[in-house]
Amino acid sequence: MLEELCRTFRLDYLLIDSHPGIEKDTLLSMALCDYLVLISRVDQQDLFGSGVMTEVAGQLRKPVILILNMVPSSVSEKESKKISDRLADLFHLHVLTALPFNSDVLENLSKGIFVLEKPKDPLTRRFTEIAMKMLEAIEKGPTEDYSASRPASQTVA
Repeated sequence: MLEELCRTFRLDYLLIDSHPGIEKDTLLSMALCDYLVLISRVDQQDLFGSGVMTEVAGQLRKPVILILNMVPSSVSEKESKKISDRLADLFHLHVLTALPFNSDVLENLSKGIFVLEKPKDPLTRRFTEIAMKMLEAIEKGPTEDYSASRPASQTVA
């Protein structure tokens, strides 16, 4: 069904946004995807959940990319890099970036699309950079060969 959807709409990539946790629909999304992108805050609960999701992804032989989100403004860029490196080593995954907390995003929720309403905002530029890094990571492929064949369209959960 997903491959048909990708063909019908000529999609190069299909992003599936799923809620956190291990439930049937989340596991199904993980099983269908070529890459798993986890978005996690830098707190104990989220990081524990990301660790669990990484373990499940490993069992499913899916490469994982982590994006740290809502990093407190008190955390410097250098410290954020250290945290990213520690998590990459701990979970054996690639940390794509760390996004700072931005109150404008919270204020904009459900009112519109942040990147369209604030195209010159530094965070909008970061989102564009993330998209480019995700494309590079997908084009480069996983560090291990997790599956023998890949469909023409890549599915990212």
